[in-house]
Amino acid sequence: CRQAYTMNTMNPNLTRILLADDHPALRSALALLLETRLNARIVGQSFSMEDLLASLPVIHPSVVILDWELPGSPKTGRIRALHKIDPNLKVVITSSQPEVAPQALAAQADAFVCKCEPPEQIL
Repeated sequence: CRQAYTMNTMNPNLTRILLADDHPALRSALALLLETRLNARIVGQSFSMEDLLASLPVIHPSVVILDWELPGSPKTGRIRALHKIDPNLKVVITSSQPEVAPQALAAQADAFVCKCEPPEQIL
């Protein structure tokens, strides 16, 4: 995971983040890291693709941090499905598999973050 894939810098105080990962401990750790180190605002958490799609119109996040392997449907076209609900939504893909990065970026993700990176690199 030595390649850096980043999106444009955003003001974390104005950024509303929704975390989408099926591992509660990982969501909690990431939320704590983002809130304490970046003063980010975590506005929601989802455990499945269906839950994420249902939450978007209610929560109105500006960024979704999405686990590439998140259970649920759709299995393909996930970023397109998110942008159908909110065309301005920024999508950051996470995975423990660094080889997923080119696929995620080709699918129109705004950024890719490997879960294997140390916290400082993830930030």
